[in-house]
Amino acid sequence: MMRRLLRNSFLAFAVSSMCLSPAALAFSDNFETPPEQDASVVLNGRDAGPGYLVLSPVRGDGFLRIYEVQTDLGVERLSGDGLLKLRLHELKILSALRQMETEQGFLDGLKEAAKRPVGFVESTVTDPVGTAKSTLTGVGRMFGRIGKGVEQAVTGEAGSPAELAKAITGQARAKRELAVKLGVDPYTTYRPLSEALDQAASVSTAGSLTVGALLAFVPGGTLTQAVGTAESFRTSLIDSTRNELEERTAEVLRESRISETVIAQLAANPYFTPAERAAIAYQLRAFSVVDGLDQLVARAAEARSRDEAYFQLRRLVLTRYYDEKIAGLASIKLVAGFPIALRRDGIAAVVMPLDLAAWTKTTATAFSSLNEGLASLPFPPTSVDFVMTGDITEMAAERIASLGWGITSNMPMPDGPVF
Repeated sequence: MMRRLLRNSFLAFAVSSMCLSPAALAFSDNFETPPEQDASVVLNGRDAGPGYLVLSPVRGDGFLRIYEVQTDLGVERLSGDGLLKLRLHELKILSALRQMETEQGFLDGLKEAAKRPVGFVESTVTDPVGTAKSTLTGVGRMFGRIGKGVEQAVTGEAGSPAELAKAITGQARAKRELAVKLGVDPYTTYRPLSEALDQAASVSTAGSLTVGALLAFVPGGTLTQAVGTAESFRTSLIDSTRNELEERTAEVLRESRISETVIAQLAANPYFTPAERAAIAYQLRAFSVVDGLDQLVARAAEARSRDEAYFQLRRLVLTRYYDEKIAGLASIKLVAGFPIALRRDGIAAVVMPLDLAAWTKTTATAFSSLNEGLASLPFPPTSVDFVMTGDITEMAAERIASLGWGITSNMPMPDGPVF
């Protein structure tokens, strides 16, 4: 059975773009199969670690690498260097949490948690509206939180009554603080990690152990990944409930002149976590003077899979980094159906978080159509700067260079929560 190719927006663009001209067809009549690679070579010996093994060979589709990761849950398929690095970091933190669970102090905390009366939590779960009403007096800020949480739990728009209970008892905040200080997404979609964070947070809340005390049980070196994320962003993730974070994300997007339609589409997209949507807003804030950002966010909001969503998130982060560190951007233009950045000096910046660019038929269609689209702009760019995060084959480099484009490969992703 043929492997299903990655459905990211770059591929979707290539498939739906215009037919090639005769000249373009002659230019791209020879193609190559993306090379298979040894996982240990690609990952510099980090293909195996606590609880995982990245299987060889590693294949690709001309844009991203496709990995198969063996864990105790079976084999998971991950598309892209970014998602793989994210998962490997989550596995590292999961291993650290499981080690923490064997520490005597943690076990004592579990015992204390077991002794704590649970009537309040139980009543919240079984009768969320009645319990919420009984806690309204003298609650302060939690008043607004519970009100919103109850409305959504009752209407089915958000978390379950059990999630509401976690918010009321402080367990949800403890989980967010622990996750952020460990450098992982509080809303991670990786269920084993989410469950381990939940258990640790319950010990912190009911077992009278602070998050700082819990972190003392974590093996040394685990906290280093948390460095590199802006403190204001980290604080917002910890102090904001999910609803508050989503509301703040929408506010910041509006400040960046993103349309209400796109904001609503992004908020409804299930392939981003709330923290990732907030990261998008945070990144846009750094270069909000660029015209046409709505096009960039609209493409992200249209993501139809997890790998596509993470690709778009990485692309936005890399575009912001390019604007800040390499050359200032003036606008984002829709070129042959794909958002492309135009620099203030008249050069086009094609910024892509690609892992391994190979000259396949799809690649040829995409780059040829982009080149034609740029040439057809009312004010065509003086040249094109193609920047990617990964490697490029000799054939792909030769073909793209023949378009007159400059090529920069192996551009590192900036430090931060996005890999």
